[in-house]
Amino acid sequence: MMDAKLRVLIAEDTEDDALLLIRALRKGGYTPDTVRVWNAKTLSGALLSGEWDIILSDYHMPGFGGDQLIQIVRHQGIDTPIIIVSGAIGEEAAVELVKSGAEDYVMKDNLIRLIPSISRALKEAEDRKERRRAEEALRESEERYRSLILQISEGIIIFDQKTGKIIESNEKISEIFGYTEDEIHSMGIDELIQGCIKKDAGHWVIPENTGLIEGTIHQKDGKQRDIEVSLSHIPLKENPDAASAVIRDITEKKEAERIQIEAFIQIDRNIEQFAILADHIRNPLQVIVGYSALSGDEITTEIVEQVDRINEIIKQLDKGWIDSENVRRFLRRNYSIGSFEKPDYITQ
Repeated sequence: MMDAKLRVLIAEDTEDDALLLIRALRKGGYTPDTVRVWNAKTLSGALLSGEWDIILSDYHMPGFGGDQLIQIVRHQGIDTPIIIVSGAIGEEAAVELVKSGAEDYVMKDNLIRLIPSISRALKEAEDRKERRRAEEALRESEERYRSLILQISEGIIIFDQKTGKIIESNEKISEIFGYTEDEIHSMGIDELIQGCIKKDAGHWVIPENTGLIEGTIHQKDGKQRDIEVSLSHIPLKENPDAASAVIRDITEKKEAERIQIEAFIQIDRNIEQFAILADHIRNPLQVIVGYSALSGDEITTEIVEQVDRINEIIKQLDKGWIDSENVRRFLRRNYSIGSFEKPDYITQ
């Protein structure tokens, strides 16, 4: 199987670090076509030279940084996925970078995460393109948009931005919300996706570059579902204030995340019990040996032998605790669980 070709723009002031990234890409199954930039001028030139599949950027560069790179790229309306690859970056700074437009961040001492991060970013970028293609198709052909939204796999609602009245919806919307088509068309957009859209001066607002909005809805039967919403303007000839809401049910994804985090929390707690368990066994054993030595019983030697055997088992527990600590650090580093405290949405 041939390696996948990948056009990669690398923002890195250190050539050796750039070569390290190229090596990781090749090892991960890509044939990278790369250009290296290290300041705003070289970045602008590279952006004009053609389209890029992915941008890998260091966080700290002399007179330039990952935050500036994100600003320049996004200001030009370029949607290429950006992954920050840094040797040192704080949690708060990393979160801010993601909020400002980066897809992910990877530490240079943990490049094993680079390929999975790139694969995920490319998949999400393709999903965005697919969504835009669907939305552009709606704009280009008002005559065909009804048949299109009926065929698309995600839920689509067409609504009036002024009134919030729902103009059109596909079958997937009825499946997600549990209402019939007539019931949905009798509702307002805020009733369906409450909290995912805001009102200003009497109009439902769709900000530019709004991205994906996550929210929670209640189905007709009262069950709660997690959704992901993308809002766009799609002015129609008969309704210039029309807009679309592309909706995806992400309940199963959220549940999987919750189960994973709970598993990590339990692993973390169990590992802490290794040292406690060893002490709880070792301390009574010393008492037994001490009393046996004072009693002078004939079975003292046999007791000591049994204690030695148990001590060997405890040594294995100690070794297991050390190995488990390495696992614990790996989980924290790669899944950013922090101290494994439960997120707010995990209540059990």
